Amino acid sequence: YNVARDADFPALPMDLRDDDTWLFNARHDIQIDADRLQSWNTTIFGSFVDHKMDNLLKVLDPRMMDASTTAKTKNFGGRTESVWRFDQNKFFAGADLRIEGAEGTRTRDFLMGPMAGNSVQDNVWQDGQITKIGYFAEYHIHGAELDYVFSGRLEVNNAELNDADSGFESVYDETSVTDINPSLSIGVQKPWSSEFSTSVWVGRVQRSGSLTERYINYFPVGLDPYEMIGNPNLDPEVNNQIDLVFDWKKNDIALNIDFFASYMQDYISSFIDGDLTPRLPASPGVRRFTNIDNAIKTGFELSWVQQLGFGVQHQAGVAYTYAQDLENDEPLPEIPPFELRYVLKGLSLDGKFQPEFSVRHAMEQTRKSEEFGESSTPAFTLLDLKIGYQISDKVKVNTGINNLLDENYYEHLTRAVRGTTTPIFSPGRTFFANLSVEL
Repeated sequence: YNVARDADFPALPMDLRDDDTWLFNARHDIQIDADRLQSWNTTIFGSFVDHKMDNLLKVLDPRMMDASTTAKTKNFGGRTESVWRFDQNKFFAGADLRIEGAEGTRTRDFLMGPMAGNSVQDNVWQDGQITKIGYFAEYHIHGAELDYVFSGRLEVNNAELNDADSGFESVYDETSVTDINPSLSIGVQKPWSSEFSTSVWVGRVQRSGSLTERYINYFPVGLDPYEMIGNPNLDPEVNNQIDLVFDWKKNDIALNIDFFASYMQDYISSFIDGDLTPRLPASPGVRRFTNIDNAIKTGFELSWVQQLGFGVQHQAGVAYTYAQDLENDEPLPEIPPFELRYVLKGLSLDGKFQPEFSVRHAMEQTRKSEEFGESSTPAFTLLDLKIGYQISDKVKVNTGINNLLDENYYEHLTRAVRGTTTPIFSPGRTFFANLSVEL
């Protein structure tokens, strides 16, 4: 929730003060090797986080208020899956459960102005909870010339508030909703030779809004200081996508190219709602989550890896996405620009010494959403250097420099905010070192 890194930024910047996190994961695997049933595995997991953020360490002049936010989040559930074999074909079937929730309150103690001496509490998460129960299956068919993959999933998604805020209920009459989300996909792969294959994947995936998209209550959780308000009445987002994939492997070279195109219905996004007043006067406004009736995305991803010999490998990647809001006839928001990556790394001294040099170049992004309040972002190039050394089987040390040339840059997703000329810049030249021990 650190929505600003500069004291002059028009928001209520906070720092993480306390964090108490508990994680658990347990899994069992049973190898059966019967005529049909091959194996069965089950996993249960959970994460529980209790943390506090405040602005007490910020140098604010004048200091209008002290603010702190406490939040408790939970994410737990389980998954079970069986694997079956029918001649050369495989069948996977199972079910999963995931429960996620959040509760938290922001406290504002006013030090100056007409509210001086008063304290206000904002119910920012409203003890929202989403329960997802899913059933899934996937069938792999190995044919003489073609391989097929059929997969499906049916999810029951229930969302509710256990401590609804009266202000939130004044915007939305209904805050509890249950969605049924079906998803289907089909893949066909053609091996043309031992080196080259093509595949086509077609799918329809449906998802409901997240906890933030449904229930956040006038609180900045994005990459800018706009206060966000959720929308429990969001329709599930539907993505209809096709991928055409080319794979080529020969000797020490591997090339993968993925061309994709998707038509999205009820795409979940947000817009600046001028009819809503932010809780904090310094906030530039309120974003409300909404559905965009129709949108498209298309683009490609390319990955190339080559072994050069003597323990040296280099790899390159290119990615580009074009996205358009068909309803408002403007670009979709928060789409990264055309990007190129190159990595050169090696292994020596029996694999213990591991140097790595990487280059990343992001092009200028001029396609921006006016409704979202985006601005254009300039191009930048980053150079990173890392050296690792494997001291033993269980001990490794890494050191290096990120942003070697000290480039002054910012990502498109941390662009300048409407009403300001100050973007959220990314870190400059950074030196790091770490030691990892495997127990």
